[in-house]
Amino acid sequence: MKIQTIPVGQLEANCHIVSDDSGQAVLIDTGAEPQRILAAVKAANLKPLAILLTHAHFDHFGAAAEIQAETNIPLYVHTLDKPMLISAAKSLAIGLGYGHEYKEPQNIRTFEDGDMLKFSEELTFSVIHTPGHTPGGSCFRHEDILFSGDTLFCDSVGRVDFPGGSITDMRESLAKLGKLEGDCTVYCGHFDNTTLSHERKYNHYVNPELGKR
Repeated sequence: MKIQTIPVGQLEANCHIVSDDSGQAVLIDTGAEPQRILAAVKAANLKPLAILLTHAHFDHFGAAAEIQAETNIPLYVHTLDKPMLISAAKSLAIGLGYGHEYKEPQNIRTFEDGDMLKFSEELTFSVIHTPGHTPGGSCFRHEDILFSGDTLFCDSVGRVDFPGGSITDMRESLAKLGKLEGDCTVYCGHFDNTTLSHERKYNHYVNPELGKR
């Protein structure tokens, strides 16, 4: 599996282009700059199969509609975040100052916690529902790789002060990630990568026992 990460838009949300050995790819969090994302896909000679969203804030899906118009691929989002996805207000497009750029994605498909999203033998992801940043916030895991969206950052966690956010849910979600078996390289929604082992060692949200020492 190959992963190319492109920070897009003024908020530099990470768009992850994930491809297999046959050149098929999924696009995780197509936040902005659709032509830049498509150019990267073309330069690598990839065939995009789907867009996956870790959550439905506009800075993570703002380029989706234009990419879909050129590729005719479906978009996947957690059921609880779909109402946000199809609203310029609920997605924070208006609140973030991008209301004039909002375009509603099409061919929307939903997933739930524990679902397995399979696009090829290698492009297979298990869904881990991690509410807190948004009600439907989710992570995608493939073996020792985890795409965490805005749930988990390197030495930090996602904000919970947006509509639909919950500090209680976030604490439970991060503890859930901390209890996953094995280690993972974590590809975050913003900023640099991290690992679960690092976050278990230093992030008390991921390992609540740290706060008791």
